Amino acid sequence: MLSTPFPETSTSAVDQIQADRLQKLTHAFDTADFSHAVAVAHERLAAHLEKDDLEVLKQEPPAGLMRQARALMTKGEGEFSPDRFADILDLYLRTGIQVNSRGYMARQFSSVVPVSAVFDMVSAMAPQPASFYEAGPLPNVADKILSEEFGERLGWVPGSFDMVSTSGASLANLTAVLAARNRHFASFWKGGVRPDSRGRPAVAIGADSHFSVTRIAGILGLGEDQVVRLPVDDRRRISIEGAIAALDGAAERGLNVFCIVAAAGSTSIGANDPLPALAAIARERGAWLHVDAAHNGAFLVSDRLRGRIKGIELADSFCLDAHKTLFMPAACTLLFYRQKGLAGTAFPQKASYVFDPDEDEISRFESGVKNFECTKRPSIVNLWLTWALYGRCFFETKLDYLVELTRIAHDHIASLSDFAVAHEPESNILCFIHRPEGSDGLDINRLQLELRNRVRDANRYFISKVDLDGVTNLRIVMMNHRIDRNDIVGLLEEIRRHGRDIVADWTRQTVAA
Repeated sequence: MLSTPFPETSTSAVDQIQADRLQKLTHAFDTADFSHAVAVAHERLAAHLEKDDLEVLKQEPPAGLMRQARALMTKGEGEFSPDRFADILDLYLRTGIQVNSRGYMARQFSSVVPVSAVFDMVSAMAPQPASFYEAGPLPNVADKILSEEFGERLGWVPGSFDMVSTSGASLANLTAVLAARNRHFASFWKGGVRPDSRGRPAVAIGADSHFSVTRIAGILGLGEDQVVRLPVDDRRRISIEGAIAALDGAAERGLNVFCIVAAAGSTSIGANDPLPALAAIARERGAWLHVDAAHNGAFLVSDRLRGRIKGIELADSFCLDAHKTLFMPAACTLLFYRQKGLAGTAFPQKASYVFDPDEDEISRFESGVKNFECTKRPSIVNLWLTWALYGRCFFETKLDYLVELTRIAHDHIASLSDFAVAHEPESNILCFIHRPEGSDGLDINRLQLELRNRVRDANRYFISKVDLDGVTNLRIVMMNHRIDRNDIVGLLEEIRRHGRDIVADWTRQTVAA
């Protein structure tokens, strides 16, 4: 058989053009450039980790930051510059939240375990997409090992359950509810969502559910009108009496609630819903119970905290975020199914280029058929690596400390006459308000918001805020084990200082008006 010859052209000219192009590519992939970049990054990150001050956030106006970023860009063609790389790295570190600072108490993400970040870089340099074994052998094995470790903590029989790692609780919650929908309404995957003799498909969620849970109804085509809100009690947990009444009312309106979504660690205050009672309600009504345990699911690693999420082992599915309370690089989420085989109901698809028709030793390790992602980052290896090096008790020690520190903060703040706590903490989240002297008659909600903004802008402490029953609260989240009692006292003094200034400023404005 004769091969087809290339068209007659100037071969030497083509070769020269190709050589020039490859030379440009070679520079970008050069190990010398890589070594320079790593050296600069190591120097900057080591200094970043060693910082021990209260500077948290120098928030740059977007327009100014845009100008700085554009000024660092190459126009046309360029080559690696260690100095420019350092400038870009400095800009990133300088303008972001200093999560290692003892003044950082705002969000549910924290500094990561350093070795996990190093391995995150390794997995980026040597990619192993984690959904399929042949592309990512170790990530799939790590999935199974950690599944077994958590299964033991749950008291589940080995081999009777399933776990899928994915990128974020928003995606995990959606996947679990999709599995629940397909289990109850098998025809919807092909035929689409439509009412049947059992009523309109609906989901029930707690009144304090994360906004991503509400989105699920719209994404799955159920519609937000088919979301049943379950009232919360005075501890902001789903009220069992209220839930029964709400579910009965939904049935009377022709809704078929196929899934109840509870929380183990609400975003607002870290509350844990009464999972054993909700599991009983779900069983009685033939509904699937899913638990969004993105924040408090990690309590499974702690002997001391495990009881706070009692009943999670009864859920049909639940998820936890390792990038929150297991301190991993984002995003790394573990989605558990109590019954093996349920994970496969989320995506009843066939694709010959990735899915094998018959399960074998290798395909049993794969998660591609069970989650949204095909090219999934091997984030699970970061968690497995840290667990392998330091053990489960490493995570337990840090979590126990942070939760106890939050209890100490609660008790201290509750003893102060010019502060009022909103709840007893069930995790590492605490909400409270400050009433400075002379604030009677002032808008308390506007005052808390102004306090939060002034504290942030002063760049010594960074806290968040949340509305609870129409009242704006200051909110702290303890994620940094370097924080101690003195830092809590320092934060309160900072709040008091700004409170005095706000009262004085607003009083002057009133007089001037």
